[in-house]
Amino acid sequence: MARKMGVTRRDVVAAGLAVADADGVAAVSLAAVAERLGVRSPSLYSHVDGLPGLRRALAHACTVEFGEVLRDAVLGRSDEDAVRSFSHAYRSWATTFPGRYDLTLTPIDPDDAERRDGARLALGAIQAVIRGFGLEDAEAVKAGRSLRAAMDGFTRLENLDVIGRGDHDAEFGFLVDLLVDGIRAAAGIPATS
Repeated sequence: MARKMGVTRRDVVAAGLAVADADGVAAVSLAAVAERLGVRSPSLYSHVDGLPGLRRALAHACTVEFGEVLRDAVLGRSDEDAVRSFSHAYRSWATTFPGRYDLTLTPIDPDDAERRDGARLALGAIQAVIRGFGLEDAEAVKAGRSLRAAMDGFTRLENLDVIGRGDHDAEFGFLVDLLVDGIRAAAGIPATS
């Protein structure tokens, strides 16, 4: 099928991301994307393989974008500074783009090398943070998963607006302090006063 003049795959992905950002992942459909682009839904098939292809393209784009944000946040940092920078970058991106954040959590097909490569950006950022404490092997995996789980839990509750009333910035700072102290303890590094 011929492509409509001026509409590219990049346009389709950008429109899909705009739908996810505005209305959530559940609202992402070929019809919603086509409406944003001013085209008919069937014309999208020349750019993506139906709704599954659209969602996969969106998940890949978001995973890479998020991974780059996290990578840049820890670049040149170590120890406590890396944890704090990673945590604040994670929260900022995930709460600014809740639809995109949800898309990063889309399970990756084992045969999807492109998405796995994109996910390695975020994993590399987490590993860089943990390596800065000297943790290796199983302890590094536990610390990395704990850091990710804490970030996901806080931002997900915040995005769903079910975290409760209070000073969320202060509460997040407290969580990050707990994580820093916990990772330092796991690495056998004395706590700072």
